[in-house]
Amino acid sequence: MLKCRNLSVLFILISLVLCSCQKSDVTNNTGGTSSVNKTVLIQLVNDVRQSGCNCGATYMPPANAVVWNSQLETAALMHSKDMLTNNYFGHTALDGSSPGDRIRQAGYIWRKYGENIAKGYSTEQEVINAWILSEDHCRNIMDPDFREMGVARAGVYWTQEFGLQ
Repeated sequence: MLKCRNLSVLFILISLVLCSCQKSDVTNNTGGTSSVNKTVLIQLVNDVRQSGCNCGATYMPPANAVVWNSQLETAALMHSKDMLTNNYFGHTALDGSSPGDRIRQAGYIWRKYGENIAKGYSTEQEVINAWILSEDHCRNIMDPDFREMGVARAGVYWTQEFGLQ
């Protein structure tokens, strides 16, 4: 696990030097915006996927890179905003909708999906580190079936959606 964390830290430092690190504001059908650094998020996730990683006691071999998907980002923002507005933390929304429901509502027709949520992290690096240290969240990040992802943040709530169409 330490190897994955060290590689991620090194990769983010290199990314900060090479990339503009401009945050992108995404407006979607929820009427709100999410300021996340897509470039850093994709690089952090793909660095771990490329290296392979221990998710708990299970070694997950390297996996192909994922690409950013704006529909998954929209679903992520809808859920982060809902958790913030309604003061809850969970994968099932208060209206009973599941991650799959929200992803489909955003226009993404999935064959497989995964969702990671987090609360209280300030930066992209912090939230990715936390997800890597959580066995189930790590398994989503390392799942070789996933081809696309989107991440959004509302206040202290983060949602990461993965998909395969």
